[in-house]
Amino acid sequence: MDLQKQILDSVNGAMAAAITQELVGYNKPLSQLTASVIDAHKNELFNIIDCEVTQLICGDDFRAIIKAELNKNLAKVLIQRMGGEMEKQVNQLKQNPQTRAKITLAISEIIESL
Repeated sequence: MDLQKQILDSVNGAMAAAITQELVGYNKPLSQLTASVIDAHKNELFNIIDCEVTQLICGDDFRAIIKAELNKNLAKVLIQRMGGEMEKQVNQLKQNPQTRAKITLAISEIIESL
């Protein structure tokens, strides 16, 4: 009797798993039905998503965040580019003996004034 119950439970479990797999697996009836329903409401869903994205883009908070991030990234890029340009100019100035002497004197004067 116990063996029969185990076999029956195993069969029921296997059938339940097979039915579940058949309904929700890739390209199965439930997947196809869901895709059909979504396709039937495609325009409505588009309008909802479009409305929400439009509200997001037009919102003051969104604009402020975008502006802050753009400013931050632009500043970072400018500093990186200017850093290299400044080093290049300083190296050119260092190569000129007259300019190098003037820089040395200017630095000495600054140190003495402190």
